Amino acid sequence: MEKSTFEKKRATEESIESHEGIVTDETVACVAEGSGHGLSRRGFLKGGTLAAAGLALAGLAGCSGGGETKHGSNGNLPETWDQEADVVVIGLGAAGLSAAIAAKMDGAERVVALEAAPEEDAGGTTRVSGDMLMIPDDVEGAVTYQTQLNGPYECEPEFMQAWAEGVVDNYSWLTEDLEFELGDATAGRPEFPGMPGGESIKTYYVDGICGMSSLWIPLFDKAQELGVEIVYEARAIELVHHYETKEVYGVRTEDGRTFKARKGVVMACGGFAANPEMLQNYLASMGCPNAFALGSPYNVGDGVKMAQKIGADLWHMNSYAAASTCVRAISPESTICNIPYPTGVDYLYVNGEGERFMYEETRSIQRHGKQKDRGIWPLLTVPSPSYMIMGGKSGSIDILGMITYMAWPVIMKRGCTTNQELIDAGIMFKADTIEELAEKIGYPPETLAATLKKYNDAIEAGEPDEFGRGTAVYASNLFNAVEGTDAISGDEHGTESLAIEPFPLEKIEGPFYGIEIALGLLNSQGGAKRNGQSQVLDVAGNPIPRLYSAGEFGSIYGYMYNGGGNISEAVSTGRIAGQGCAALEPWDAE
Repeated sequence: MEKSTFEKKRATEESIESHEGIVTDETVACVAEGSGHGLSRRGFLKGGTLAAAGLALAGLAGCSGGGETKHGSNGNLPETWDQEADVVVIGLGAAGLSAAIAAKMDGAERVVALEAAPEEDAGGTTRVSGDMLMIPDDVEGAVTYQTQLNGPYECEPEFMQAWAEGVVDNYSWLTEDLEFELGDATAGRPEFPGMPGGESIKTYYVDGICGMSSLWIPLFDKAQELGVEIVYEARAIELVHHYETKEVYGVRTEDGRTFKARKGVVMACGGFAANPEMLQNYLASMGCPNAFALGSPYNVGDGVKMAQKIGADLWHMNSYAAASTCVRAISPESTICNIPYPTGVDYLYVNGEGERFMYEETRSIQRHGKQKDRGIWPLLTVPSPSYMIMGGKSGSIDILGMITYMAWPVIMKRGCTTNQELIDAGIMFKADTIEELAEKIGYPPETLAATLKKYNDAIEAGEPDEFGRGTAVYASNLFNAVEGTDAISGDEHGTESLAIEPFPLEKIEGPFYGIEIALGLLNSQGGAKRNGQSQVLDVAGNPIPRLYSAGEFGSIYGYMYNGGGNISEAVSTGRIAGQGCAALEPWDAE
């Protein structure tokens, strides 16, 4: 009886494992011919395939044909490929589009980009971000500044140097090669004034527009103009590779399709901010076990799993960028969120025990979820669960009314936009008494009522509350500004610069509103570790052949970073990865 493909493959693997000897032209040709996977003799040997792995095939029986012939490929190559390209890019955010554009501009004839989302939701977190680009004006200053922001989380000097050169070069690539118009941004120039090297940090928007996909749209248009082929609803879940050398040949998607990459694969597949299990595993100890996601709901960490399977090293898995406290936008179960902006000051944050835990207004002066305290920059801790309790003034005005330029539900026009819509969706609750509200949100009525009374009593007495709410907050208390420099704006106002003016506090009176809050994640930073050439590294520090990464998937940022840094790094690493792939010789060349 004719053996199945699986039986033939397994038989060959067993034969390879059990024989010793010398790899000969005849045996390699026999295995390659019998595999039926289109892997040529040259491609099979390229990169030290079997020979480098020390696997011998001498003594392999049946090479002249016959019933006992054992063939295989020592990899997960498919019988046939569904689609072929020179370069396959996973992801369609700034990193993926930059990689695809660079590969085409550097001579790759056919480039295919795989996008997990349907066409209407495509674009990753870039599409719904502020689209700000942090582009330093000198490399040395950028290295100095980012090294300071990394603090104790060291990065190899050669990787830091390559990062700095890459983001600095973004300006000429975007304005000269792609002919985009960059206008100065007003934020993050630098985000941390007083840090050494900060004077070199500049930020920009394409056409001077903040958010509204201002970078993503022209990148997408450029990719289409160059003939990049985009395949939507193609979630990549596996790298097709050689089991010994790890050389990457292509990509397999969730629906079973296979995409051959004759030169290389670029993993620009984003992070895992929309994967609750990964958040529990990697970020729970950082204070956000149940964080909400401001970015794409399709960022569920597929790249991490693919990288682990092939033996890639991982780094910065517990690093992320946040945007203070957020609220659910779609449903009581969905973690996709928006940023609330209460118009009044009659509101409180309470933890799962119904007690307060922070000075609520300080949320507006954090730096991507971090706030300086006693010489370090700890992440904002939002207990799980936590609720924002509002009085009649704040609750009567739509808390999402000021959101106009970023977050996935806003740009994609999904979810709730008014308080009544939030109530109808079961996300927000309304009650005439605080005890009734407590019952609706599942809190102890007596505790929540006592918390409210304590706060209102302090206001009646004209005293600051237990967290100092109602008092001014100064820059020197938060940022350790250098003398003569305002840590918020960089102006010369001295170290006692006002960061938050004292609010005229009001008692919180009914009707009462409650809505769950959590830390809002802009993006995660962790993923496969890469070198300065954007090559993915294995656990021994060696590049995995034909595999590159870009963007937040394996970002260099391990602790703090300047606003616009993720977008700029996505562009630079995507560009470098695309150029690297385009320069390779095809693995299946004769």
